[in-house]
Amino acid sequence: MEVNAALPTDERKTGTGKEFSRTVPTFKVSGAFSSHMVLQRDKEIKIYGFSDKDGTVIRGEFDGETAETSVSNFSFTLTFSARPACGVGKTMRIYDERGNEAVFDDVLVGDVWLIGGQSNAELNLRFVFPEDIPKQFDCDGKYRLFMQTQAYPYTHPELCGAPQPDVVCPDWRWRLPDADASLSFSAIGFFIAKELCEKTGISVGAINMSAGGACIKELIPAELADELEYTDGANVCRSGYYNTLIHPFEGLQFKGMVFFQGESEGIWRDRAEKYDFELKRLVEDERARFGFEFPFYNVQLCSYRSEGKQYFPFLETVRIRQFDALEQIKNSYLAVSMDLGSPSDWGDFAHSPKKKPLCERITAQILAAEYGTGSLSDANSPAPVSATVRGDKVTVKFKDISDGLKSRNGKSTVNGFSFGAFDSFTDAKAKITDKDTVTVTVPGGADTEYVNYAYYSDITGGNAELVKSNGLPCPAFRIKTN
Repeated sequence: MEVNAALPTDERKTGTGKEFSRTVPTFKVSGAFSSHMVLQRDKEIKIYGFSDKDGTVIRGEFDGETAETSVSNFSFTLTFSARPACGVGKTMRIYDERGNEAVFDDVLVGDVWLIGGQSNAELNLRFVFPEDIPKQFDCDGKYRLFMQTQAYPYTHPELCGAPQPDVVCPDWRWRLPDADASLSFSAIGFFIAKELCEKTGISVGAINMSAGGACIKELIPAELADELEYTDGANVCRSGYYNTLIHPFEGLQFKGMVFFQGESEGIWRDRAEKYDFELKRLVEDERARFGFEFPFYNVQLCSYRSEGKQYFPFLETVRIRQFDALEQIKNSYLAVSMDLGSPSDWGDFAHSPKKKPLCERITAQILAAEYGTGSLSDANSPAPVSATVRGDKVTVKFKDISDGLKSRNGKSTVNGFSFGAFDSFTDAKAKITDKDTVTVTVPGGADTEYVNYAYYSDITGGNAELVKSNGLPCPAFRIKTN
């Protein structure tokens, strides 16, 4: 039996200034935990919940271990010892001295991954799979899915105004990867969880915390929104998606986060130009709240068809800032998706169906960095390390080149390089002159303080020709010369 009850009492002002209240349940384990869940291996397991009577003794039994605590301030946290991965489902029982209990079956121990961001992160698998592909899924696979959606908090704005202590929708829980759960889950979350599980042999749990259309100001707590001087949100009140989709999981142990966000900041130039700083602060804040420096796998925005320019005029700037953030955020990685946008015959210009090849890139990075499988240098895209001006030439050196740089056009020349700033670009001819080097010719009168790649008013990514030997594309970038 899994107890479901109302949320703990808490009367606060919402973002609209209205009061709301919650009632304390007699006994309830947080909705972050249910049957079929995956618990993080090699870390203490903390199970938290709520009770209406302080001092009540709470006990738990799991995998031969008993834990005990008492209720304080109408909440409790039970702690079980850390244990290695286990793909055999066990039963967990949490109960109080008054006869209330919650029993969770098929509990696995493995690695838990969070999926954050906006619509390209939330986009479900049903959108990605054409209708003629058989919907066959392996319910015996040792990966599990916890889907939250943007729609619920958006249609329940009364929940968005303050941090919610518990999962906001009573229907959200851990699910087996059957057809219904899989097709309704984040596509990138599904592909990453499935491949990591298959490649490592470790059970994997994926939790979606992304929300379509979300701006950073809706994904951060009010304290950070104050620091960044945000007074409102775009879809919900400021901090609304943090309050409803992220805060209920604080206290949960997990392995790392995959993040795909930034399109919304591409609407406004001022937000696009400070995206790297705000993303850095978002990650720093979440690491502080979750209590460890989790690995952060970011996705540089994908390509968009030409009609996207009218909706997101500053996406190129966001891409550049995402590259800049890679150096600013410790223990972070960047997957390039500039060549994986919506095809011309696809019905949606902003949401690409090419999530599986993107996830193969992300998973290769994760496997190399977290599991020691494969080469991280091979899994990373080639990235610039220096740009040196000598007369009318700028020599750009790259790292993570594998067997060397090449151009998609099959020639030694490469399109996409330029000089100048957003309002005044000058295209430049470039040529691959060594396995790790591109030499860019400076046009007459061009400002050579910075050299750019894939930044010249092209959100389609069509001018991005530089790749390395295994086909991974170079990210969009703007670096200072010396």
